[in-house]
Amino acid sequence: MLDAATHVLRAEPATATMQSIAREAALSQATAYRHFASVEALVTAYHEDVIASLAEHGERCRKNGKELFEHQATRWVKLQNVHGPVIVRFCSQRGFLERLQTADAMTALSCGAWDRALRGVLIELALPDTLLNVARFLHNSLFDPREIMDLTKTAGLPDEQVVRRLSDAFYGALSGWASH
Repeated sequence: MLDAATHVLRAEPATATMQSIAREAALSQATAYRHFASVEALVTAYHEDVIASLAEHGERCRKNGKELFEHQATRWVKLQNVHGPVIVRFCSQRGFLERLQTADAMTALSCGAWDRALRGVLIELALPDTLLNVARFLHNSLFDPREIMDLTKTAGLPDEQVVRRLSDAFYGALSGWASH
């Protein structure tokens, strides 16, 4: 079912329905609803799968500090080229800090995928670990899938430039925040 959903959601992220997903999976609509209560629930599972693949990518990496962060950022930008339209369709209307404070499951999963890299950046920039939530917030703001797709698709920047520019902006923003 998730494979069929992936195909349909990538092809038509703005208009996918449970009926079109069920048809792609060669299932009845009733059977599809037994697996997932809604398209939103299916997209949540899809997004969780994307974040889990990012977390696994980072766990396998032996790099540290900025090098690890940029390794993860490169993977994240590449993932947005494929999955961004689906993820964006169901972006939360709540702010990141609110989601973090209320232990939102997707936000917690994302933190798990990024925290090792963010902590490495803090260490490399000689900043205290108490700034981890600030690093999370700034990272979330700068590496938003909508902004990545805007830079790659609208501005036409190659992935490497997107990673370089957003990473440098992140380091600068984090250092600037820490100095106040």
